[in-house]
Amino acid sequence: MKTINALIGTAVLCAAVFTATISVSAQNNDPGARLFRRCAACHTLEEGGPNRIGPNLYGVFDRDIASLDNFRYSDALLALEGRWTEEAINQFILSPRTYAKGTKMAFAGIRKTADREALIAWLKDKTAGSSTTADTSAGNTDPDLALLPDDSGKQETFDGCASCHSIKLVVQQGMNKDEWLETIEWMVDEQGMDPLEDDLNDVIATYLATHFGRDRPNFPQ
Repeated sequence: MKTINALIGTAVLCAAVFTATISVSAQNNDPGARLFRRCAACHTLEEGGPNRIGPNLYGVFDRDIASLDNFRYSDALLALEGRWTEEAINQFILSPRTYAKGTKMAFAGIRKTADREALIAWLKDKTAGSSTTADTSAGNTDPDLALLPDDSGKQETFDGCASCHSIKLVVQQGMNKDEWLETIEWMVDEQGMDPLEDDLNDVIATYLATHFGRDRPNFPQ
């Protein structure tokens, strides 16, 4: 319980610092690109890009909902009809759990209309085809990924954590595997996080305990 309370306290502090950092740097970034950083842990944009926790988004505009053959959608998405029009995407990113009740997407949504408009305009350009020239995959653009040592479970840990948490926060906890598993269970039961598959829980907890355990062998200085 002490571990969990410490995690909550650290999360509040780090969230404030992380938010302030984004606010300061936003003026130097395209607002759509900046906002997509919230999505990049789960989605890739380039043609032929891999699926992660979420599907690849190349060509998503006007594509039938839940229509990629190589991605396993939740029942909530499979139950939806229609296409991903701009308005449908706008409503989805406003509140995924309202638009698709029962979705496993662990994302609270973007409340500001201007932010949604900026993200949608940027996404439409980056997923349209020949105009997509920048490498937008999380593995190559997100500096938080550099905090994680190369090893089995690195990408799964990044994909599973970075959509909701700053990796700087995650790697500072210094917990063993059982404590990581307990924390993941607590976040599902008490904080409304969507459950991960059992094997993914184990992969992430093993990776974090190995590299950021009690002795913190890779604790960022």
